[in-house]
Amino acid sequence: MTGHDIGSMIALAWAASHPEDISHLVLLDALLPGLGLEEAMNVAEGGMWHFGFFMTPDIPEMLLDGHELEFVTATFTAMSNPGTFSEADLAAYAQAYTGRERLRAGFAHYRTLLDDGHDNRTLLARRKLSMPVLAVGTTHSGTSLAEFLAPHADNVQGAVAPTGHFVAEEDPDWFLTTLTDFLA
Repeated sequence: MTGHDIGSMIALAWAASHPEDISHLVLLDALLPGLGLEEAMNVAEGGMWHFGFFMTPDIPEMLLDGHELEFVTATFTAMSNPGTFSEADLAAYAQAYTGRERLRAGFAHYRTLLDDGHDNRTLLARRKLSMPVLAVGTTHSGTSLAEFLAPHADNVQGAVAPTGHFVAEEDPDWFLTTLTDFLA
């Protein structure tokens, strides 16, 4: 199972809940609930503002409604190497979030992060992840994902992609080679 960002959060929870379903776990550039995310969200300590913003009911939807393309363009281009996303790509991502109900649905996962952290800590206290885990960081995040996972898994391999946040989109050849080598 492979997950990126929020998808990594879901993949981790599934692997911890149903390890028999997962032969290998690949997590790409994510902060994980219960494993360092809460600290990274603490704006009083310099943490990432957007987690708390998206967790606030109704306000993000109200402020971003009608500004989806501006929001997606600003965040995606800040988190990736120049030229990763075309204007058409950004428009397609923005369209998926256009309107308050779509925005609300997109932010709903953020509103469960603290509960998810509790659940992950409970699951991982019962048993370590038994499958091999590949934790991929980036030039921005480094090896922190592997470091946070190491106490909770029997076999964690770390890798640092020569990219920004969007590993598969920015360097698909590196991603496929790394993934193939890990799965071999």
